[in-house]
Amino acid sequence: MNWIKRLNQALRYIDGHLAERLDPRVIASEANTSSFHFQKMFHILADITLAEYIRSRRLTMAAREIVDGAGILDTALKYGYETQASFTRAFKRLHGFAPGMARDPGVVIKAYPPLSFQLSIRGESPMEYEIRAMGEFTLAGRVREFSAKNGQNYRDIPLFWKEQEDSGEIGRMLEKADRAGLFRGAVIGACLGFSGEMEEFNYLLGIEPDAEADLQELKVITIPALTWAVFTGRGSTAEARQRTWKAIYGEWFPATDYIHDEGPELEFSLSGSGGDQFEIWIPVNNNQRSV
Repeated sequence: MNWIKRLNQALRYIDGHLAERLDPRVIASEANTSSFHFQKMFHILADITLAEYIRSRRLTMAAREIVDGAGILDTALKYGYETQASFTRAFKRLHGFAPGMARDPGVVIKAYPPLSFQLSIRGESPMEYEIRAMGEFTLAGRVREFSAKNGQNYRDIPLFWKEQEDSGEIGRMLEKADRAGLFRGAVIGACLGFSGEMEEFNYLLGIEPDAEADLQELKVITIPALTWAVFTGRGSTAEARQRTWKAIYGEWFPATDYIHDEGPELEFSLSGSGGDQFEIWIPVNNNQRSV
């Protein structure tokens, strides 16, 4: 309950400072947590990145003020746009027309209302998880950059998997996997290298390589020593995995003292489960301050 209150306090802070520079670290401090954790939580719970939400709220207010007679350039500068041209591009992406048309008769303007998080109590089964402190390990695979804007990553990453499967690349990588390693020879998806606004990130589709494998054609990444929350989920569909991700952020994090540490998120199917069982690894620490 306290976490929901802190989230809403941060939302109120955002809406009260839309015409000022909004630093994610300051916003997160209103929720008494880290910027990284707050932005990850916000994205999963709201289905929109924090930066997208701020842009949408600013452009909603900007449209209202232009309709009321405010100048376009003055409004652009007020809401943080350096030029009228950049403001016009953003305005058109949200509203579908240029700012100068906002006062035209019959024009329909989109309004993105302030968010408010509510406590939801469900009768679902307790989540299965372990806390594991692990030393550094190595992953190797194919890496591509994805965008979280408008949920684009949910559409593009499955296509990336299909592309690598159809080309035979996944099969070739599996021949180089460590069958006795942490991930039991599985294909791993890893989200890493998040941008400052958490809207772009790199995604590795790969393996934990065998020590003797030739990795010349693969990107090799060393994952540092971290403490991981490891969740076991069931279901062979993308929807089943998304439900588990939602439950982790919507139920597990608010119910514990852990916060998301800065590091990659991992997901893989368990060997021998027929694709029905999977694990999600999230780096955590328990330095969450209480309010």
